[in-house]
Amino acid sequence: MVIKFCPKPMRQPVSKNAARCFLAARYRAFIALLLLALAAGCGSGNAQLEGELSSTEQSISRLAKALDTDTLRNATIIKRYAGILTESRPELRSLLLELSRESSSANPTYKSLKSRYEAVRDDTEYFDSWADKVQELQLVQAGADPAAFNDSLSDTVNVIADLSNGQLARVNAVSRETEQAMNNTSNQGAGSQYVGNPHYGHWSQSSGGSFWAWYGQYYFFSSLLGGRPHYYNNWAGGRGYSYYHDVGRQSYTSRSQRSAQTAVDQREKKQFGARGGYKSPYSRTRSGATGMSRASVAKQKSTFKSPYSKSSSASAGKYQSSLRSGGYRTSKGVSRGK
Repeated sequence: MVIKFCPKPMRQPVSKNAARCFLAARYRAFIALLLLALAAGCGSGNAQLEGELSSTEQSISRLAKALDTDTLRNATIIKRYAGILTESRPELRSLLLELSRESSSANPTYKSLKSRYEAVRDDTEYFDSWADKVQELQLVQAGADPAAFNDSLSDTVNVIADLSNGQLARVNAVSRETEQAMNNTSNQGAGSQYVGNPHYGHWSQSSGGSFWAWYGQYYFFSSLLGGRPHYYNNWAGGRGYSYYHDVGRQSYTSRSQRSAQTAVDQREKKQFGARGGYKSPYSRTRSGATGMSRASVAKQKSTFKSPYSKSSSASAGKYQSSLRSGGYRTSKGVSRGK
């Protein structure tokens, strides 16, 4: 038997041009797949963004209607309290007229929520990604929840109650004396719930540290303290309870306002921290809330963080689903106190 061996076929050498063409084809295929993946991701992101825009628009409209049809209990109380106190303290007429506007869609917090929604809708504010836009819209929706917004109006109700020197009862909060004892703070004057809330003023810088400068329509609060300003360092360590600061700040503060708060705090910490007397205004929650809605309780339990914590914004979306439930007429807690 004769065994024949077949020689292996010779491999044809690949030309440089053919190799380049092969690599180019693979690169084009990779780019095509990458673009498809990005397109799919963007499509999903755009769809979610559109959905959140629609939900936020509905939330804003629903809140405006609730405010302008006297549906919110605390809005009704603001009107009634302002009318009563105008009779007994006519010198407060112009201030009370301004505060009574908060029972309608002229409310500065409502107007801020609407502006934040429109900034995303009209693309007039820069966001790093669609996900950041979605997060901002979810915060606006949380703030526009009628039950939560009704609770937020308790700050104005209680400011008017404090101006009455005990004639009118507080709502959603313990008496002023009890609250001071609970938090080991001193009486900082009527209107102190508004200090640090960017809808009523701003922190202005001086050689002695930042002090609270009221917007013109609220300047009367300054005269109630004999013209003495609230200095940031003193206020930060000794502030009392307010709904804005201890429950609703995350929802009712825009990104630019939050950046301004952070800048002031960092400046004050640098100026006073070395002396050992500095405390962040949000190093701890203040006690004093009563009778809040489920929406506000969810906020208080799951989202309180220092506004100067890097992780505070990352957790903002975790509670948005729980804030979309709850009734309007939830403010049943009333306490009388000077």
